[in-house]
Amino acid sequence: MPTLKPVRPTDRSAHPPRPRRLGPRSALLLLALTLSACGGGQQGAPAPAPVPDTAALTPEAIEAKLTSGNVDLSEITHYGDPVTASGDGAYVQPDVDLPDEPYAPTLIAGQQLRDSAQQAAASARLGETRVPGSLRAQAAPSGLSGVTLTPDRTQLQVLILHAGAADFGLPSARALLQAHGIPFTTLDATTAPLDAAALVAPDGTGRYQAVVLTSNALTTETRPGYYESALNTDEWSTLFEYERTFGARQLALFGYPQASPEDYGLRAAPELASSAADLTVTPAGKAVFADLTGAVPVRYAYNYPSRLEAVPGVTTTPVLTDAGGNVLAATSTSPDGRERMLLTMAQNPYLLHTQLLGDGLIQWLTRGVHLGEYRRFLQVDIDDWFLYADRFDPTTGKIVPRDFRLRGSDALSLRDQQSAVRTQYPAAPNFRYAQAFNGLGADVTAPNTCAPAASVADPLSAVTKCLANSFDWVNHSRDHLNMDTMNRSDAFTQLYQNALIGSYMRLPMSLRAVVTPEHSGLGWYSPAAGQNKVDYGLNAGNRELMQATSLMGMRYVASNHSVPSQWDPQCPNCGVTSPLNPLTLLVPRWPNSVAYNTTAPDEATGQYNAVFGPSGTAPYWPKNLNYDEFLAQDVGISVIHLLSGTAWPHYMHQGNLKEYAPGRSLATDWVRALLDTYSGYSTLPLNTLNWNSLGLYVDARTRYEGDKGSVVAVFDRKLNTVQVQRSGAASRFVFLSGAAASATQKTEVYAGRRMAQFTVGSAGTTVPVTPR
Repeated sequence: MPTLKPVRPTDRSAHPPRPRRLGPRSALLLLALTLSACGGGQQGAPAPAPVPDTAALTPEAIEAKLTSGNVDLSEITHYGDPVTASGDGAYVQPDVDLPDEPYAPTLIAGQQLRDSAQQAAASARLGETRVPGSLRAQAAPSGLSGVTLTPDRTQLQVLILHAGAADFGLPSARALLQAHGIPFTTLDATTAPLDAAALVAPDGTGRYQAVVLTSNALTTETRPGYYESALNTDEWSTLFEYERTFGARQLALFGYPQASPEDYGLRAAPELASSAADLTVTPAGKAVFADLTGAVPVRYAYNYPSRLEAVPGVTTTPVLTDAGGNVLAATSTSPDGRERMLLTMAQNPYLLHTQLLGDGLIQWLTRGVHLGEYRRFLQVDIDDWFLYADRFDPTTGKIVPRDFRLRGSDALSLRDQQSAVRTQYPAAPNFRYAQAFNGLGADVTAPNTCAPAASVADPLSAVTKCLANSFDWVNHSRDHLNMDTMNRSDAFTQLYQNALIGSYMRLPMSLRAVVTPEHSGLGWYSPAAGQNKVDYGLNAGNRELMQATSLMGMRYVASNHSVPSQWDPQCPNCGVTSPLNPLTLLVPRWPNSVAYNTTAPDEATGQYNAVFGPSGTAPYWPKNLNYDEFLAQDVGISVIHLLSGTAWPHYMHQGNLKEYAPGRSLATDWVRALLDTYSGYSTLPLNTLNWNSLGLYVDARTRYEGDKGSVVAVFDRKLNTVQVQRSGAASRFVFLSGAAASATQKTEVYAGRRMAQFTVGSAGTTVPVTPR
């Protein structure tokens, strides 16, 4: 027997475990697997090689072995029935558990978020706002006793001023800064005073590099139709003096243009107010929104088109206008030289226009110099390579089990589809699918060829070897068995044997990552057969599985973003550390509307309408959608994921790769629809990383988000440097955007922006920067 000792399973007496659904062949397979782990075998069959003694199986040794490709066929234990040819020449695999992740609940969640966002923004109303008190001059912050101001020095932090917890602009302000990793402080103007001490540190340094107002007057509706500012005139005067003294820019995310508390040189045209508009970037606006390529649609968000008003000492520059030339966003310079920007449409982080405008707003607000970083990603995972898939029959409305498996021609077409995407979409020049594979269905003895002869028993395996370098390959376990209650020895064998198969077939694998079948083992499972899965939380996951992944050297485990416990709403760009194993980082993935059991457009729309059509099990739409409408509704949600700056993959399944027409598959149709939509709005590039690199990036971003609260970064506008110091004894990891080309720290360039990454030690670090 190998030295792996089974560990006592997690106590789930309060949460009944998901029963394992094993067909007769699966039961035999599992028995064979258990025997193989003990060095035995099925009677009358060749005894498979035992798993080596785990004393020699350190993660480093495993990785060295697998990357070398020095795997002998005898090391691969029994992994399926003998290779035979079916009617289409495909490999016949034993019965295994099929994907059964709930289709409707995960998609309903995204639709509900979008609906609530639309309702909130469409109902947002502002009006002429009274500012309490009489406007008068107040002493500058230099009135702070014993403090000498250093107006050229500000901390790299942003102040969000809002009008209470129910302020509809607060979630948008938070999300905007969180996406870029920018530290911020929120101040509730209805309860906390805004004075010089709140704005200037004891050493005379400004506490904030910039200010975000949730609305231009911090409006509160004290009674129906009566609006009053949450700040009085003294507080407004203090804020304005701080911004002037320290050169802090001010962004009002939503506003009703008026002369109080300050004049932007705009006047609202109330008769034009509506919940929809199409925004055009003006020539001057290109300096702010450089990436935007076409009209920005504002939908379900109340807006106040405005007209220019000549105001002495105020210079107003429209940056966004509607079809009638009315202004919906403008920068302006106040008589005392302060720089401001006002948007006159409501915002919400789940609305398209808010996400499209967000990056330009941040670059303007911070002059491109800030703690944190921002980039966009296009990651697409395909689960179950080598396995069979169920198929939805749109004629009968029933699911045909185990009805489709990829052909060699499908794989070859996918390679060409992927190449065409790279060529045709400048925003996605390095796009590549990641294939989560199950070696159970592979014929490791197949020849390496992209033109398999008729005598080749499994063309897919042969073509896979030929196309190995075309995709990223990720371990999805050998047999696709549910791992919710699997013991450590079996879990390790599932992962190790699958990796051996991949190595033998010369697949370049991301060995640090794993996609467990059905996202199992993470505390999300059915309490009983036939019931929907329940989120019992990560503590109810499978500790033994986490131990097995660590023994394999796997650090990054895919999770489901639709399950609340499997992502962090307080840190949307962070991975989640498993409470069962601190060495394991969960990387959330987004589902989409392309069901796992569909291979062609009529099947995809039929399955979707069977759930969300007017006669579906969860009716949402007033009519059944056609294929273009089906893609459009999903892309409408998925494009927000890209714009949010999260690195999370979207995932589909192998049935979605069938070449249903020349050069066409459901997966690539979805990718193209997404890129058509995205490219119609923005030119910012979309990164695609292999899973190892993706995990490293998520790990770094997660570490930064945890460390940034213990870092003080001071921007010197005169010297164009940022001095970074840590608090406490531990080193801190930092992302800094706007680094100069001369920076000695490690830097990366994204869309012309240079981002530094470094660790702050006890001596601190000084980085040269290049403000915009």
